Amino acid sequence: MTDPYRVLGVANTADDEAIRAAYLAAIRACPPERDRLHFERVRAAYESIATERDRWAHALFDVAAPTVQEVLEIVSADMRPGCPDERRLYRLLGGK
Repeated sequence: MTDPYRVLGVANTADDEAIRAAYLAAIRACPPERDRLHFERVRAAYESIATERDRWAHALFDVAAPTVQEVLEIVSADMRPGCPDERRLYRLLGGK
């Protein structure tokens, strides 16, 4: 499962207004007529964390492992030659 906070570009501590503002900005930047897949990803991310109750449910119950494609997207954004250290692997896989 893609991290909805990362898709919308907000912090994990963001409130309803910040999440809604990020959602509207993302929709304006890439409307469904231009890229339907991206629009659907943004919409799904917003729906999964739109309210405080949704954010609690996401934090408590969404423990799905990332797909190979998601890991590749994360790694390619921060690609450096050589073996990654343990701290970087934790960060890439969503750990602390």
